[in-house]
Amino acid sequence: MRSEKVAQYRRKEHRRVLYIVGFVILCLALSVYSLSVSKFGVSMSDVFDSIANHLTGNVPERGTGYQYYLWMLDRVIMEDNLPRTVAGVAVGATLAICGAMMQSITRNPLTDPYTIGISSAALFGVAISICYHVCIIPFFSGTSASIVNAFVFAIVPASVIIFVSTFKKMSSTMMVLVGIGMMYMFSAFTTFMKFNAEAEALREIYEWSLGTLSKTDSGAVLPLALALVMMLFFAMAVANKINVMSTGDNMAKSLGVNPTGLRILCFMVMSVATAVCVCFTGSIGFVGLVAPHIARLFVGSDNKILVPTSAVLGALLILVSDIVVRSIPGALPVGTITALIGSPLFIYFLYRQRKNAAF
Repeated sequence: MRSEKVAQYRRKEHRRVLYIVGFVILCLALSVYSLSVSKFGVSMSDVFDSIANHLTGNVPERGTGYQYYLWMLDRVIMEDNLPRTVAGVAVGATLAICGAMMQSITRNPLTDPYTIGISSAALFGVAISICYHVCIIPFFSGTSASIVNAFVFAIVPASVIIFVSTFKKMSSTMMVLVGIGMMYMFSAFTTFMKFNAEAEALREIYEWSLGTLSKTDSGAVLPLALALVMMLFFAMAVANKINVMSTGDNMAKSLGVNPTGLRILCFMVMSVATAVCVCFTGSIGFVGLVAPHIARLFVGSDNKILVPTSAVLGALLILVSDIVVRSIPGALPVGTITALIGSPLFIYFLYRQRKNAAF
């Protein structure tokens, strides 16, 4: 009987590994394919040639005729598509990790990184920059001012939660409710500014609120990559403690885990990581909500496995959405496609959710 249970457990672990490996391979394949998606007419052979040229140092120089065509191809692949693809992977993975952690520490399947008001506060900072040309930190202007404002204001909700929790003991539900209250407050301020904004400013705010990768460049890659690495290492470091918290606060305390302190720490790290994402790409919705739910169906609720699986699935969701955006006419924000893909998937997987994937 015992050997049968051991064999069953090993088969289950083997399936989990296969799922993760399969998702990683699919993510890598889509990342490479994403480099070829352009209205310029880039083929996969052009992508591989460009990668090989950069690895060997044989980068095409700007010239005339066919030489100019090769230079333009390389520019589209390496300076336009590559930063956009890397940014999409980093943002999707970071938001998915934050979503998995948020749902676990609050024991609420409807929470995501934006629930505590991070995106609304960041949007308010961007609106101030666009409408009034004011930056919270002097000497910044234009796009840089919007990025700085978005990051600074995105930290405000978590700071308020931490400040209040030092004077009053707060449960996970109370922390989420405080965040929701600030979300509506910042949304009201932003709506007031949009109501009085000029047409061009209103269009820019609206596009940012939906989330877009069209404005990402090579300068955004490093901060987004660092945010992903920080979030991944932190989430894996506290995965066991979060697993303990899922049994309830009283049980966690009896096992030596401080649930309130751990939640505050998680909120701080998640706020910084999410703030980095939203200040470069805007509020790309549904990734942090949907990706962890899909991951639970394949690998269960153990955060040591759930976190990396959610990261890969979040990256996949952004990649697919961005490929769709670049493949159709117009210039839709990627957040529109993530919502279109994520909402039916969310309903479907909740309907099919197995008992062993429950919280």
